[in-house]
Amino acid sequence: MSEYQRIQEDFDRSARLAHGVIARKLDQNESVLAALDALLMTRQKFDMPVLKAFSHQILSHYPQLYTVEFFQNVTRDNRQAFLDEMQQRFGATFFIRDFDIVGRRSWVPAPVRDQHLVVTMIEPDIPAASSVYGFDVLHEPRFAAEMHKAIESGHKLASAPFDLYEGGRVYLLMQPVFLGQNGTAGLAGRGQLVGVVALVVYCEKLLSISPAEGVPAELDLSILSADSSSSIFNARGKHADAGHWFPALSRLELSLPLVSESQPFVLRVGKDVLLSDFKLGGLLLREGLILSLVISLWLIYSQRQAMKRAQSQADEAIFLQSERAAVTLNAVHDGVITLDPQQKIEMANPMALTLLGMSREEVIGQPFLNVFRLIGELSAELAEDPVSECYRAAHTVELPERMQLATAKGHVRLVEGAIAPLFSRNGSLTGVVCALRDMGPVRQRAAEALEASELRVKEHLEKLSHVARLHTMGEMASGIAHEVNQPLTAISNYCQASLQLLEFGEDSRPQVESALRLAVAQADRAGEIIKRLRALVSKRAMEIRLIDLNQVVGNCMFLAEYDLKERGIEMVQLLSVYPMAVMADSIQMEQVVLNLLSNAMDALRDEPVMKRHIIIHTRREGKKAILEVRDTGRGISPESLEVLFHPFFSTKQNGMGLGLSICQTIVEQYGGLICAENIPASGACFRIELPLSQTVTTPVQEPSAS
Repeated sequence: MSEYQRIQEDFDRSARLAHGVIARKLDQNESVLAALDALLMTRQKFDMPVLKAFSHQILSHYPQLYTVEFFQNVTRDNRQAFLDEMQQRFGATFFIRDFDIVGRRSWVPAPVRDQHLVVTMIEPDIPAASSVYGFDVLHEPRFAAEMHKAIESGHKLASAPFDLYEGGRVYLLMQPVFLGQNGTAGLAGRGQLVGVVALVVYCEKLLSISPAEGVPAELDLSILSADSSSSIFNARGKHADAGHWFPALSRLELSLPLVSESQPFVLRVGKDVLLSDFKLGGLLLREGLILSLVISLWLIYSQRQAMKRAQSQADEAIFLQSERAAVTLNAVHDGVITLDPQQKIEMANPMALTLLGMSREEVIGQPFLNVFRLIGELSAELAEDPVSECYRAAHTVELPERMQLATAKGHVRLVEGAIAPLFSRNGSLTGVVCALRDMGPVRQRAAEALEASELRVKEHLEKLSHVARLHTMGEMASGIAHEVNQPLTAISNYCQASLQLLEFGEDSRPQVESALRLAVAQADRAGEIIKRLRALVSKRAMEIRLIDLNQVVGNCMFLAEYDLKERGIEMVQLLSVYPMAVMADSIQMEQVVLNLLSNAMDALRDEPVMKRHIIIHTRREGKKAILEVRDTGRGISPESLEVLFHPFFSTKQNGMGLGLSICQTIVEQYGGLICAENIPASGACFRIELPLSQTVTTPVQEPSAS
């Protein structure tokens, strides 16, 4: 009891010492925020570069501070000016964003609101957190209540804890910044709200205490809310990870309030009392020896009786365990082979015998190399046998892909699995276990599924390709007529010349034969042109039916996914929540969208990777369905805009100039319109308008995306 009381006193002293260290760090947090507030009060107006430079200088002194952030106040009146300023700073693709927590867990454009608090400064500028720029924290459910409370009171306030986008547990210590009527920042007069400056406090480093502070490392530290109802962060001590052989005798805990107006937390300190913490020394040893002498005779007798009972129970348990193991090995669909230290086969279950194609008598007691070998398929170099490697390295060896099992009877099977070592109590190797699975049927099913999937994609691409050929033939009709007319004219001229030579010339046979050969060659040329024309147009007729433009976009995204990733292009889909039902041929409309996507990807070829973005936007406007394809390239020159949809006009070096002309023909045959324009400081935009089907109810007006 005296020793336990000493442990309690040491724990209480260490807990209060840890409490002082944590409280000092909380005071440091408030001091840093007060220093930032004082810095802003000395300025005539809000100066972000000065705030960023001061934050960079002060952060190096406080490890528990992860970053300093500023959330700029953006109202409906100054929203456009703010976006123009940020787009000059971050690029044309900057937008105010929300985080879709309950949906796809991704960034989504924020709607226009009366007030935003937007992340415009992160110091230091961490690359992993770059996507947080533009985040509207005022409308984030995790921060909204504390953020409104801080703005209303004008005082420092800590947020609820949360996990960083780039990883780690933190909380915000916020201070609203107001611009007073006299041109100075502060709470006096409660002027215009400029924004909120916040310290991002790293919980793990907040509870990290240096050994120089004199706090034992085995203490468990936890930060709780003021009412101790919820945990903010837990830091386990060294005892928690050591894995002691004897369980803890008891648990000591102490909760100490951290007196901070803006960070009203409770520090809970805990420690497991272990047997090693007691310093009993020689007294316990002597008393233990005396006690052992007193009870030794009773132990000898009781142990003899217990050993008899235990032996009987152990025999029964071993029998049951062996029976269960045998039934399990016989039931599994994997081949299991056990080898002894001499690399001879001790056991093989029925599935293993099936894989080997041999009986139990032919296998048991044989060296494994006389029964089977594991060989890498299409191996380019000499590799060590996996079983021999397991014996040599004494660790589990995973079989690589496309491993073959070659048996002594000449059978070869594709297998997967692992080779694991068996150890005795003293750690010596006593054998290995080979677990093998026949991958032939699995591989066959996977190959059939893959072949069917590739066939469907191939058929889809062939349909799209044929639509392009049909419209290319229509646009090239005049050129084809000219190509066919040339050999026909030449044939006529050669035949007339032959007639004249036969009529007036006596020795004209060589000239006539030459002219007729040339006529035959021109006829062959005309026939080849007709043959290619027939091959171009031979395919099924159009299928005009009710389709959804959103589904068309989804199909095109599936086909273009590889090219987008290969070129490093970010795809943004702003699709209508309503069905975009139009009457058209789905294959033709997919051809149009794929052509516009291909042009947009070509326009981004010379742009930096961070500025490669394509936006597809579908929406309704009255009785029309709108589909827009935008890119962030350099746009279209004014001269090219006038003739962009003319046949045979192309800005590409090897282009035929038929793609956009075909797109225009397809859209107009369904009563639609296609046009192109430049978006200032962004790139080109191609807009398709199609009449909505009368069978679908259309809303009055669908909100457009910012």
